[in-house]
Amino acid sequence: MAGASDKPLEDVLKNIIGGISKKGGLTQEEVTAAWESAIGKGAARHSKVRLLKDGRLVINMDDSSWLYELTVQKKEILKKLEETLKSKKIKSITLRIGDIK
Repeated sequence: MAGASDKPLEDVLKNIIGGISKKGGLTQEEVTAAWESAIGKGAARHSKVRLLKDGRLVINMDDSSWLYELTVQKKEILKKLEETLKSKKIKSITLRIGDIK
């Protein structure tokens, strides 16, 4: 007789983790896809979504020129993120130089 205990542990953990990330709102994948859409693929290659906490999106940039360029465009990027995600969960963006791998 098959039951919940017959499910592989990996599947159970994926369901638990998936449920937790959905309860918190946006998933890493959703935020990353929205970020790439908002800034374009060229700029996205020089950035990495690191954290979304309490409405603050933290992005690592690999180059100071890209950091400056996106800093100038923050308001427009926030608007695009809001439109893409259909959410106002991202209140601010912090850009910093860091590892993008």
